[in-house]
Amino acid sequence: MKVLFINNYPMDHAWELWQKGEYPGHHLWGATHLAQHDIEVKIFPYQTSKLLNKIGRKLGLGDHLGQQLRILFSRTDYDVIYSACQTNTFLLALLRSLRLFRKPLVALIHHPLRHTLRNAIFLNGHDHLLCLSSTTMQPYRLQPNPSKKMDLLEWGADLSFYETKVPTVEVSVSNAPLFVSAGKTKRDHNTLVKAVSSIDCLLKIYCSAATAPTVAYGTERIEVTASNSHNNAVSYPAILAAYRRAFAIAIPLTETEDLAGLTSLLDAMAVGKPVIMTRNKHIDLDLEKEGIGLWVEPNDIAGWQQAIAYLLAHLEEAAAMGDRGRRLCETKYNLDVFTNTLARALKSVLV
Repeated sequence: MKVLFINNYPMDHAWELWQKGEYPGHHLWGATHLAQHDIEVKIFPYQTSKLLNKIGRKLGLGDHLGQQLRILFSRTDYDVIYSACQTNTFLLALLRSLRLFRKPLVALIHHPLRHTLRNAIFLNGHDHLLCLSSTTMQPYRLQPNPSKKMDLLEWGADLSFYETKVPTVEVSVSNAPLFVSAGKTKRDHNTLVKAVSSIDCLLKIYCSAATAPTVAYGTERIEVTASNSHNNAVSYPAILAAYRRAFAIAIPLTETEDLAGLTSLLDAMAVGKPVIMTRNKHIDLDLEKEGIGLWVEPNDIAGWQQAIAYLLAHLEEAAAMGDRGRRLCETKYNLDVFTNTLARALKSVLV
């Protein structure tokens, strides 16, 4: 079986980084491990056209119109198209719903689908949809035809990457303990900075320029590294090395309607660190129920202070939270489990 793999950012470059050991495999959404299931993956070369993308959005054909047109006229040999993003297959789905495109379509769903004509066409044109959160499925749960095409596929970490590429270090809280926040999407670093300003701890923030804190933080205890490009502020291994040195991982979010924070949560679990995170209803994993961390409500400075104080006052419980998170990755939230389910779904559309 041959799968043509596409995404809304360069998977060919990500593949090269993964082969060099500089990038975890789960950011290629199963493509690295599908060969274990006798599935050959062909990564469609990523190219983007601002003009075609603008035309596509104007015409309601979604993002990455150029990529979809290239696929239509490509002579690449494949059995199924697998998209790791839900925004770059609408034209293909439209043509498939009209029986003008013959190849099966499978896509990952990151964000909730609302009841619209456009989404009805999107659903009809896909052969299978794999939802990263149960909340993305809720609007269609009672509709028999769409629900038959949907399955829950929870993301999982590439544990081998963390074991071989991220060194284990001893963490000491005899001095000021270190909290680390790393992320570019829907981050609320202002609330986090305000919270820790009166606490005897260190804070390292790795973020985009757009999500960097704008409040004053004139203290040597808070360090911000921000990127002005689409790339991370530092390399992935460097962020994970900081996670290893951290006492706990902070994931401060704005109020959001997507899965913001999920990448950081998986990273924290994989390196065995307790988590303090702004509550996100779209993330199925309940930190407090699983005993791996603490929730804080959006914009809640006092809530952050209380959560940090709790972990610092309960060092053994904080360490146990990190251990539980790691065990959850080993048993459920890992790339092998993710790829097993993905492989079954891809094969099912050919039956």
